[in-house]
Amino acid sequence: MSNVRRHEMHDATRVFLVIALSLLAACSEVTNGTGQISKRIGEIVRDPTAKQVDLAKLTTFGWDRFYFFKAGTTREEICKFLGANRNTCGRIFRYQSVPADSMTLLFGLNGQLTHTELHALSNGNFEILKGTEGLSKEACIFRIRRGSTGTERDTVWLEPK
Repeated sequence: MSNVRRHEMHDATRVFLVIALSLLAACSEVTNGTGQISKRIGEIVRDPTAKQVDLAKLTTFGWDRFYFFKAGTTREEICKFLGANRNTCGRIFRYQSVPADSMTLLFGLNGQLTHTELHALSNGNFEILKGTEGLSKEACIFRIRRGSTGTERDTVWLEPK
C-alpha cells in the first residue's frame, strides 16, 4: 500500500472519529440543562388525564436499554458503569455529580451509549430498582402516580407498569 493511500486512510479514520464524537456530544444534552426527552415527559405528566409515559414514543434514536442515575451520583461512578476512560467520559458528563434536582438518563443500543441527558425531577421521578442490566425498551412504559410530599407542589412518580 502506498504512503499516499495509507495517509488517506488515516485521514478518513480521523474524520470518522471526529464525526462520531460530535454526534455523541450532540446527542448528549447533559451539558445544556434539562434534555428534550425530559421536557416531553414533563409535558405528559402535567396533563391531568395522562396515565402513562412510553419512552419509546418520545425518542427518535436507536436504543434497546434504559439506565438512570439518581441525584448525587458522581461522574466517576457513571464512567465506571460505562467502562469509559476519564477523558472521554469527562467530555460527555461535564458535571462532577448529578445535580440535586435531576437524574441522568442513559440510553444504549447493543451495549453502546446512544443518548444521555439530564432529567428534571420536576418532570417526574423514576421509581425503578437500580440494576446494572437496566430496563428493556419494551419495559419502558411507566405508570404516572401523582402525590404530595407535604410541600406545596405535587410530586409525580413514574413506575414501571
